[in-house]
Parts: sequence; C-alpha cells; structure tokens
Amino acid sequence: MKTIWKVIAWIFIACGLIAYSIGWVALLTKSVFRNIPTEFWFYDAVATGIFGIFFLIYAVRSNK
Repeated sequence: MKTIWKVIAWIFIACGLIAYSIGWVALLTKSVFRNIPTEFWFYDAVATGIFGIFFLIYAVRSNK
C-alpha cells in the first residue's frame, strides 16, 4: 500500500510541475491556454503540489 501512495504522490507532483510550466509559458507569451486565465495555472500548481507532498508524507509515515 505504501508504494501506491508514493506513486500517487509523484503523479500529483508531476502534474503540479506541468501546470506550473504551463502557467509560466502562458505568462511569458501573454497568451491564454484553454481559455483559463494565467493565474489559475499557478493556483492549480500550488494546490496539486501540496496534495502531492501530503500523499508523500502519508506514504512515508504509514509504515511506522
């Protein structure tokens, strides 16, 4: 079960990094991606990263 939580955590962290990258590209090119304002990509990246960190902490502490 610990491995499943680690996989889920890293998927969330990867999605957060992808959203963060999309946000920066949209900001630097002054464009809108999928009709979503640029600042929402950063909000999504932060929220997804926080969930990923929580899942990673849960996976590490679940064995103890």
